[in-house]
Amino acid sequence: MKRDAFTVHVVDPDRAIGDGFAVLLSTYGIAVCSYPDAETVLEFWPQVSAQRCCVVVEADLPGLSGPALIQRLVKERDGLAVILLVSTASPELIDIARRLSQIGVIEKPFVHRTLIDELVSRHLITDVAS
Repeated sequence: MKRDAFTVHVVDPDRAIGDGFAVLLSTYGIAVCSYPDAETVLEFWPQVSAQRCCVVVEADLPGLSGPALIQRLVKERDGLAVILLVSTASPELIDIARRLSQIGVIEKPFVHRTLIDELVSRHLITDVAS
């Protein structure tokens, strides 16, 4: 795995998800910042938006929804890599997200390799070993 300066910003109200991402991605040399809701990530976004990063967003956030957050972030930063986590089978939401080429979709629950494969397929990291 190529270890460029890269951060994954995880927006999920379940702290265990952010902690799990941090543990998993640290083994690949990737930094993780976790946020419990959209409002918190928007508060810190001006300081981190210039980083080489990816934003992983839970679809069902309290307050501002995951898709609404994605729209705001993508409007502010063209080309931002985004992965939407979908915990319920929502064919409409998945279809909309997949039509937008810069948005990946991962359905929960998923195995860790699914996340790594998504990051590799978006050319955010380079996978050299499984």
